[in-house]
Amino acid sequence: MVRVAFLWHMHQPPYRDPLDGSVVLPWVRLHALKDYLGMLRVLEETHEVHATFNLVPVLLDQLEACARGEADDPHQRASMVPAADMDEAQRLSALKWLFMAQEQNVLGRHPRFKELLGQRGPRRDEGGLRAAAPHFSTQDMLDLQVLGKLAWFDLEWQEKDPVVRGLAEKQRGFTEADKAALAERERALLGEILPAYRRAGEGGQVELSASPYYHPILPLLCDTDAHREAHPEASVPRRFRHPEDALDQVQRALARHAAVFGRPPSGMWPSEGSVSDEAVLQMARTGLRWTASDEAVLERSLGGTLQRDPGGIAQPVDLLYRPWMRDTEAGPIALLFRDHVLSDLIGFTYSRQAPEPAAADFLQRLRKVGESWRGTGLAGEPVVGVFLDGENAWEHYRDGGRVFLRAVYQGIARDRHLKGVSVSEALEGQAPRALPRVFAGSWIHADFSVWIGHADDRRAWDLLGDARDALAAHEASGPPEKGEKAWESYRAACASDWCWWYGDDRHSENDYEFDRLFRRHLQAVYLGLGLPVPDALLETVITTRHLEAAARPPRGPLSPSIDGAVSDGEWDPAGIHHAPRAGSMGRSGHGVETIRFGLGEGTLYLLVETSTPAQTLLAEMEVVVTFGTAVRYRLGAAGGTLAVHRERRNGDGWTALPSETKAAAGAVLEVGIPVAEIPGRERGRLEFRVLLRQGETELERHPEVAPLRIPLEEKKR
Repeated sequence: MVRVAFLWHMHQPPYRDPLDGSVVLPWVRLHALKDYLGMLRVLEETHEVHATFNLVPVLLDQLEACARGEADDPHQRASMVPAADMDEAQRLSALKWLFMAQEQNVLGRHPRFKELLGQRGPRRDEGGLRAAAPHFSTQDMLDLQVLGKLAWFDLEWQEKDPVVRGLAEKQRGFTEADKAALAERERALLGEILPAYRRAGEGGQVELSASPYYHPILPLLCDTDAHREAHPEASVPRRFRHPEDALDQVQRALARHAAVFGRPPSGMWPSEGSVSDEAVLQMARTGLRWTASDEAVLERSLGGTLQRDPGGIAQPVDLLYRPWMRDTEAGPIALLFRDHVLSDLIGFTYSRQAPEPAAADFLQRLRKVGESWRGTGLAGEPVVGVFLDGENAWEHYRDGGRVFLRAVYQGIARDRHLKGVSVSEALEGQAPRALPRVFAGSWIHADFSVWIGHADDRRAWDLLGDARDALAAHEASGPPEKGEKAWESYRAACASDWCWWYGDDRHSENDYEFDRLFRRHLQAVYLGLGLPVPDALLETVITTRHLEAAARPPRGPLSPSIDGAVSDGEWDPAGIHHAPRAGSMGRSGHGVETIRFGLGEGTLYLLVETSTPAQTLLAEMEVVVTFGTAVRYRLGAAGGTLAVHRERRNGDGWTALPSETKAAAGAVLEVGIPVAEIPGRERGRLEFRVLLRQGETELERHPEVAPLRIPLEEKKR
C-alpha cells in the first residue's frame, strides 16, 4: 500500500504596518475568504483520507484579526465606502484594488465583473485609472464593490449560502444594503476558519503542524554562510549568525500554535522547506518529532542523484519514498522529503488540464510508486510526500481546484493500494533510515539564492544585521520593557517574504509594498529603542527597477502669494502629486492629500493640502521637506507661530542653517524655498519629498517610491 502524505502549507507574511497600524495588503483576508475553510471542507467530505495542514503562526494572528473585523486593508476600504460619497482618491483606489484578482477564474466567473474590467481598460497606472474613473457611475462603483468581494468568496459559500448565492445570481444593480449583507456573510465565514481547524485536528482526520513564527529562513538565521554550502564561491552579506534567534522563532511558534489549537504540533514545515544541520538541531531542541523538505535536499544530503524512470517515479525507489532520521545532540528528529514532481504537478501543471483526467494521472503515478516498490521486494510500505502551498494554486484552476481535489481524495479512498495519511501517521510502522547529514537548502533548487543571491537581498541582510546589533547593545544596558516591542519588530523583519521579492528573479504588483514593510519593521526596531532611524531605511532597497513618483509635471512658472490660502488660478500651472489614501493618518482625518509644486523667480514653491486644515495639523505635527538626506526644512506651529527650520546633516545629527524660506499655514500649507539654498541643483534638477512627522516618528512620506523631480533650465549664454 502507498501511503500518501499531503501537507498543505498556509502562509501569509505580517501585513500590518508596525508604525501606523494600517494593514497594507489584503491577501490574508482574501485568501481566507477563498481557500482556507474550503480546503478543509473538501477534505472532510472523504473521511477515510487524512492529511496535514500547516498553519504559520503569523497567519493565525492575522486570521484572528480578520475575524474580529480588524483587517481594514485597502481592498476592504475600497469595497465598503458608500459609493455615492466616493471622492476622487477613493474612486481611484477602488479601480486599483477591486480588480486585483486572477482574471480568468476568479474575476471571470461573473459576467458583470468582466464587463466592468473592460470598462476600466487594461491600464493600471495612475494616469490610466484617472482616465477611466469618469466613466464609472455610482451604480458601476456599487457593482464593482460587491463583485470585487463576492468573487473571492469560497465557491461552496457562493453555491450554498442563500445570501451569497442570491447576490451572485443578481449580478448587477446592487444596493448599499446588498453590500452590507455581503459584509455580514464575510464576517461569518472568517469567524469559522480557526474553530473549524481546531475541531478537525481534534477529530483525527487532520494533523495540524506549524512553521517558525514569522516564517524566517531558519538556516540563514542560524548562519548566512549556509548559502555557501550549495555555492562555495557565492557572495554573502556581512556574516549574520544567530541560531538562538532561529530557536526563538520555533519556540514561539509552538506556544502560539498550542494557544490556538489546544496542544503544540508534533511537526514543523520549515519556511520554504529550508533546512540545514544547524536548523534541524534547533527544531530538535524543542522536542519536535518531525520536519520536512524537498527531494533535492535529500539528494545533496546523500551525495547522489535521484533518477526518474519512464513512469516518473524517483529511483532508487527506497530513497525518496521513506522517512529518514537525523541524530542531533538534542536527540533524533524524523525527516520526510517531498516528491518534487508530484507536488509541482498540482501546484503548476494540472490547473491547465481538465480536472478529472488530471486527477486520474496523479492517482496513476501514485500506483506506480507502489508497483515499483513491490517490484524490488522491499519490506514495508512506501510513503509519498506531497507538500505545497495550500492557497496559491487554486485560483489558476477553473473551479478553484475543488473538482480535482475531490477526485483525488475519492480516488485514494476507493483504491485498496492507496491510503491518505498525515505526516505523523506516515512515520509510524516503518523504521526510518539514518541520515548522515542535512544539506543546507530549500525546496527551491536546494539552495537559498531566492533570499540571499542578489545584491538587494544581501543589502537587506546587512540592514537586518545592523538592527540586530542595535538590539544586542540595548539588551546589555537598556531597560527590558523598552526592548520587547523592538524585538517583536525585528522578528517580523526576519520573515522570508521580504527578500523573496528583492532581486530580478521575482516580481509582483506589490514589490514596493513588501520593501516598505520590511524597512518599516526595521524602523520600528530603532524607534522602539529610542534611537534615530538610519537613513538607509528611509529609501527603497530595490535597485532592479526604476521607480518613478506618480505626478503631473509643472506646466509653467509659478508666482503664488504665500499666505496659507489658495487664490483663483495661482497654482494652476503647478505639478501635482496625489498622495495615496493609506495608513491610519488618512483614516483619522489627518494626512497629506495633495502636493502641488513648481518653480518661479528662483524659488521652489510647494502647496501641501491636508485632510484637516494645515494650521490645525501643524499644531500637533510637523511637515518636513527633504532634499535627499543632506538638507531638510522642518515646518511646525507648536506655540501658535509657524516656524521654519533649515537643517543640514552632520556626523552627530542635524545643524541649523539660515534660510530665506517663506511659509504660511491656513487651510493649506504654502512654502517658498529659494533654489539657491537647495542641494543638488548643480545636477540640473531638484529632487524632494514631503514628510509628516510626530516627534521622531515618520507617519507619512510622499511620494513613497521616489522623490518628486523638477528639471532646472540651463541659463542661456
